[in-house]
Amino acid sequence: MTQINKIPFHSPEGQQLLQESSAFQTLLTRLFKKQENNTFCGVQSSALLLSAQHFGAKFPDVASQKDCSLESPPYVEGNMFSYTETKAAMDEAKVDAEGCTMEQVYNLFKQHGRNVKIYHADTVTVDEFRSLAIKALSHQDSSWGIIANYDEVELQQDLRVPLHVSFKDIRQINPFQPIGHFSPLGAYHAETDRFLLLDVWYEAQEVWVKTQDLFRTMQNIDGDSQKYRGFIILES
Repeated sequence: MTQINKIPFHSPEGQQLLQESSAFQTLLTRLFKKQENNTFCGVQSSALLLSAQHFGAKFPDVASQKDCSLESPPYVEGNMFSYTETKAAMDEAKVDAEGCTMEQVYNLFKQHGRNVKIYHADTVTVDEFRSLAIKALSHQDSSWGIIANYDEVELQQDLRVPLHVSFKDIRQINPFQPIGHFSPLGAYHAETDRFLLLDVWYEAQEVWVKTQDLFRTMQNIDGDSQKYRGFIILES
């Protein structure tokens, strides 16, 4: 694989990009936590957006968001299946064993009474993705949000796979290697055309990634749904 140029969020350069961002969500970034269960990336990403939306309704003023209390978020990975709405959207045991699809994450938001749209990567262009993602992130009260569904290995975020191992070799070694992954986006830096990927995988870094690189890793088919990966936008 050719190494993808990414900028760690917690590096000095990564923090500078956040300061210069044209679209960002402070509450989501502050709430961000890694997933605990190996297969709950979609569940954790959904919980983060729902809690950010909750606190955004309480603290819509951007100036107050850096210091406001975010104690006791109503949605966290550990309590998502205590909600009947979540149970109506997906089976906990099956998600624990296999993870979930974009359609299941979409249905989770719908069951929780939220407005949500789903976009598969074969139905939009990279420019349309960029525009839609920026629109979502421009709602600084986190009333809108976006979750990307991409190939964690192809984006080189899965540290268990060395860079010298090709995508083709991974498939030959184990054709059932689980590589699909969900994570929310937290900001956009226009000058460098990078999104802040808040990667919930506990072995991965949060990084600034080029729009083209992120979109490219959405352009593969989920073996469970037999549909292209893509992104989900939570709306107010």
